[in-house]
Amino acid sequence: MQELKSLKLVTGSTRVIFMVILAVILVCAYVALDFYTGGQQNASMVEGRGSAVINALSSFKRETGALPDALEKLAPKYVPALAKCPDGQPYAYQPAGVEYTLTCQNVLFKSKPYRYDSKSRTWGG
Repeated sequence: MQELKSLKLVTGSTRVIFMVILAVILVCAYVALDFYTGGQQNASMVEGRGSAVINALSSFKRETGALPDALEKLAPKYVPALAKCPDGQPYAYQPAGVEYTLTCQNVLFKSKPYRYDSKSRTWGG
């Protein structure tokens, strides 16, 4: 009889431990999913806003024959205002001859940069 009570106690404790572990796993999965979907939304936002900057850079280059040394030279003639990254910071612009990169920090998983490369004409993180 004593062994049966002991077995029920162990079984009950095991269930509680299992439920606690399951709850921790679910919370971790939720947090990971939130980081992933937030990063994907931010990447889409960066691309959407960045397309206006890319078009303005193309217009500037077509008109002047070269890229500007700073994005500020695009406004207000080529764009009404310069787009910002999701965190409110300006796009990082790096001209290199006839090519350039545009970068926003902390986009993917809210910790990795997301970048446009004019040479390959692609966005990536």
